[in-house]
Amino acid sequence: MRVVVIGGTGHIGTYLVPSLVKAGHAVAVVSRGSRRPYRDDPAWRDVEMVTCDREAAEQDGQFGTVIGQLRPDAVVDLTCFTTAQARQLVDALDGQHVVHTGSAWSYGPSAIVPTTEDAPKHPHGEYGINKLAVEQYLMGEQGRVRASVVHPGHISGPGWLPIGPAGNLDPGVIDSLRADGSCLLPDRGGETIHHVHAEDVAGLHQACLGQPDAAAGQSFNSVCTQAFTLRGYAEVVARHFGHEPRLQFVPWDEFVSRVDPEHVEVTLDHIGRAPLHSMEKARTILGFLPKHDVTDTVLEAIDAWVGANRS
Repeated sequence: MRVVVIGGTGHIGTYLVPSLVKAGHAVAVVSRGSRRPYRDDPAWRDVEMVTCDREAAEQDGQFGTVIGQLRPDAVVDLTCFTTAQARQLVDALDGQHVVHTGSAWSYGPSAIVPTTEDAPKHPHGEYGINKLAVEQYLMGEQGRVRASVVHPGHISGPGWLPIGPAGNLDPGVIDSLRADGSCLLPDRGGETIHHVHAEDVAGLHQACLGQPDAAAGQSFNSVCTQAFTLRGYAEVVARHFGHEPRLQFVPWDEFVSRVDPEHVEVTLDHIGRAPLHSMEKARTILGFLPKHDVTDTVLEAIDAWVGANRS
C-alpha cells in the first residue's frame, strides 16, 4: 500500500514508519520537519518526507488537500486532537482506511477493570473529551472512510522520561530511587498507571493496516498486558538500582504540601483515572499482543533517560 503517516517523526512514528517500509509499503511522512525520529534506522532513506505545518494548513483549509494529493491507500493520523481536524481529513478522502491515534484518557476514570473498549466513557479534561469526540465522529463516517482507532495508555520508550512511580514527570523521583531507594507516595500507593511501549503502539497501528476488514469500525486499547500500582512501580525501580525500597506513604493533603504544584497536578490527573485496560480485543480480532511487558517498558525508558541526562 501507499501509506501516509501524519506526524510520523514522534514517539509512535519512530517505530511505525521503518516497520511499514520493511513490510514493503510506500510511505510518506507529513510533519513540520522540526523533529528527528528518536531512533536511527536505514529505512528512513526510503521514506518520502513532506514538510507541512498542519495547524497553519488547517487554518487555510488546505491540509486535507495536502493529504489527498499524496494519493494514499491508507492514512495513519498520529496528531489529530479535534473533530475539526478529523473533518478536514475525511473530507479529502474517498473510502480509504484511516487509523487514528486516540487515547486511554477518552475513557475517564476506571470503573470495572480491566477496562474494555465497550465500557461507558465519561472523560474529563479537554484532551480526553476531544479524543472521545474524534472517535465518535470517525465511527459515524464509516463509508466515507474506513476508520480504526487505537487508544494508547502512557506511551513510554527510550528518548523521554516515562510517567514515574509518583504518577508524574518529576525527575527527582527517579533520582531519589536511584540514590537510596526512597520515594514519597500519596495514600497507600494503590492506584494504577498503565504504560505501553511506543513500539507496541506502532505495532497495533500496523496490525490495523494489515487487516482493514477486521479493524474498520473498531477501536482498540493499546497498553502493556499488565499495569503497575504506584507502590509496585517504585519497588521495581528501587531494586533495579540496587536498593531495597524505602517508601513513605502520606495522606493526599501532605503529599500536596511537599510536592511541586506542577507535579501534583499531573499526579492527580493519573491517579484520578487509575487506568487499567484490557488487551483482549486486539488479541481476539487482530491476533495482536504487545512485545514488551510493563517492567521492561519502564526500565528501558528510565535507563535511557538516566544515560542521557545523569551520566
